[in-house]
Amino acid sequence: MEGYSLAEAGYSYGGMRVTAFANEKGGVAKTTSCVNLSAALAERGHSVLCMDMDPQANATLAFGLDPDAVEAQSHMLLLDPRYPLERSIIESGIANLDVVPSSSNLNMCNKTLVAEVGREVRLRNKLIEYARSVFTKRYDYVMVDCSPSLDLVTVNVLMAATDMVVPVQAKFYSLQGMSLLAETVASLYEQLDPRVKTLGILVTMFDRSTALDGVIYKLLAEKIEQEYGDFLFHTVIGKNVAVSETEASARPIVLLDRSASAAKAYEAVTDEFIERLARSS
Repeated sequence: MEGYSLAEAGYSYGGMRVTAFANEKGGVAKTTSCVNLSAALAERGHSVLCMDMDPQANATLAFGLDPDAVEAQSHMLLLDPRYPLERSIIESGIANLDVVPSSSNLNMCNKTLVAEVGREVRLRNKLIEYARSVFTKRYDYVMVDCSPSLDLVTVNVLMAATDMVVPVQAKFYSLQGMSLLAETVASLYEQLDPRVKTLGILVTMFDRSTALDGVIYKLLAEKIEQEYGDFLFHTVIGKNVAVSETEASARPIVLLDRSASAAKAYEAVTDEFIERLARSS
């Protein structure tokens, strides 16, 4: 953690807060968390842009969009310096919520950008240009789903984001994933001067029926407190079969089944998300 403070002061793009959902570990409900918080914020009347920066395009699919059918895709933001952000934005079908879709084409960026100058700040530059334009739509929140890989695409997101949410499971290996992410951000601070700060660590897929998850959660909470400080979201997202069922319906659970425990949990996380952003302003 040397050279990097989780409480590092961030910056905004004309008032827009850009939040990355990142973890080097896959299968931690990263996309589910990004999509549901985006939908919950939009339902409350906030203007939200959800950016899919994962070549698996799960966030794109979560809104019922076909990655292979949409022309506007996130990979163009990184590959073409003259391609503006507004060309990548499409409507999600949900009020107040737009999407920058992704596809497997995003994989090309890691190879193509290797020899490019300024390769780590392509996304940041696009967001700055977008925020400065008087002709573009204004968003309160930009929510970015990262891939479970600390590659050049994810580095671009971390260099562009003002805030970061780290979803984790109540497993012993969770701290290892967080350590790798922290090391990456520390390296960026030493070399490239990013502004991202960690907003919180969100425990997901918690199995309340097993004593083991409870024990590990307590150990995880203590470890996070010792190593990082007060960064653990108070709300825990439990395992819920309804989440998988709603994914097949191409609608976030906070909109499709408000009575589900996971929907209520994500609403509570959204409350805390807004509070944490306000405190960090």
